[in-house]
Amino acid sequence: MADSEKSQAKPLEHAEYGEYKPNVTLIEAAAASSEEEGKLSRKELFSRYWPAATYSMLLSLALVMEGMDVGLINNFFAQNAYLNKFGWPDANGDQHISASWQAAIGNGNNLGSIVGLLLNGWLQSRFGSRKVYMAAMVSMGATIFTLFFSVNVQMLLAANFLCGIPWGLFQTLTTAYAAEICPAAMRGYLTAWVSMCWGTGTFLATIVLRGSLELEGDLGWKIPYALQWVWIIPLFIIGYLAPESPWYLVRKGRVEDAEKSLRRLARKNHYTEQSMAGTLALMKHTDEMEKIESAGAIYKDCFRGTNLRRTGIICMAWVIQILNGQSICSYAAIFLKSAGMPETQSFNFNMGIQSVNILGTGIAIVLMGRVGRRTFFFFGSSIIGGLMLVVGILGSVGVAPSNVAIGVAVALIITNLTFKMSLGPTTYTIVGETSSSRVRAQTIVLGRAVYVVGQIIVQQLNPRMLNSKGDAWNWGAKAGFFYFGLCCVWAVWIFFFLPETMNRSFAELDYLFQKKVPARQFTTHPVDLFELTGGGGTKQLDDDHHENNASESPEERQA
Repeated sequence: MADSEKSQAKPLEHAEYGEYKPNVTLIEAAAASSEEEGKLSRKELFSRYWPAATYSMLLSLALVMEGMDVGLINNFFAQNAYLNKFGWPDANGDQHISASWQAAIGNGNNLGSIVGLLLNGWLQSRFGSRKVYMAAMVSMGATIFTLFFSVNVQMLLAANFLCGIPWGLFQTLTTAYAAEICPAAMRGYLTAWVSMCWGTGTFLATIVLRGSLELEGDLGWKIPYALQWVWIIPLFIIGYLAPESPWYLVRKGRVEDAEKSLRRLARKNHYTEQSMAGTLALMKHTDEMEKIESAGAIYKDCFRGTNLRRTGIICMAWVIQILNGQSICSYAAIFLKSAGMPETQSFNFNMGIQSVNILGTGIAIVLMGRVGRRTFFFFGSSIIGGLMLVVGILGSVGVAPSNVAIGVAVALIITNLTFKMSLGPTTYTIVGETSSSRVRAQTIVLGRAVYVVGQIIVQQLNPRMLNSKGDAWNWGAKAGFFYFGLCCVWAVWIFFFLPETMNRSFAELDYLFQKKVPARQFTTHPVDLFELTGGGGTKQLDDDHHENNASESPEERQA
């Protein structure tokens, strides 16, 4: 096709969206440029887009607070100062908090997170990432007061619910923002950084808890909560200074603002007038392709057409991340203490288990540009499953519990390292890349909501399986058998249904999903970005879209 013919491509017309006329020459040039960027060295890539990397990494630090909270909640139950304040005597006269209340307190946070997640799906699409981020940071500062001044387990439950709402906002907002402000070749690194922040938070929680063991009275549990206020003002300022997502601006028709945002996200003079025009044309083209299936960015659209498959993949990725056995590491202190370790030694081992968070995620980030997402997920799930089998066997041998505890602690260190090198960071990358850009916030919210439901299940099961007092089941290390079985199921699903998204632009992924390419062929299948946006291809998709929605009234579409 000659250049003149390309530039006069047939307009795309459909009743709901008006007329869109793609500039094929510009779009092809931008797509070729994106493909070339995928071949750049990591150093050159970050040199070109260091502002995008900086803003993404700084805003993701909000997840450090969430990681700290999860680490504090689950391991406070092994701290004497916390038990003396909120617990009650068991049959032997020792202070404890029942497994039921442990689960309830943890799930208060999860229920609040679900509220925050659902709110974010609407708020981020309507107001953009910056405004929602700053509002959530203000509410976070206010809700920490409720934790700091709690006097009983009932107040702890309510306080964790309130804190969970802004944490739910941060969980998906940061991932979507990281995926949208950087080029395709950088997405893996920056979405994996989100996991690094979460892991850093859990590690900091173990350090703070270990240091607080020497504090007298209520300071032992109040100081760890109070330290979370340190993050509020700096992160609010960063949110204020950060540029808005250019994808959000394109979806809102604010093309000039999107251009300004793109220029702020790259080094000075990176974009020429021609390359900027091409980038914006490709973004608009991608948005128009997705309008065919999802207008208005509502939750219902996540289950229409190819978005249904994408939503299912994202939900399963989150399920695998939470239901694989690594969650036992979050209960390491109380698990090891119940196995016979002294309080101080159990917290020391807990620090060792969580210390690999940064190392493991760092290794994953280095490998992210070379190793596929499917590979990370498949081998990560398989290795963790094998380690859970080892933990279960250790819990079944007839030796002293204290000796079993040391063996289990070593297995948990390896488990956590494996998780942070594979399932942990790669989930954020898969979630950020698999979702359609037009309903990205909603899809990530739904997936994360499924994760939180899984977390509720885990926080109901783990305290009962791992504890030996009160209403617990006293499974101990035998809980590893349960997670081994789940990991076997996950490995099979990953092999057959998880597509490889590495080095694919959003437009290419849209094409592959719309063509219903099998998961194992995503790497090799050829892509024609204009097959679905000109002539019969577009018309067929549009006809299908209207046929699927023929029975809906205008009021239902706006629901």
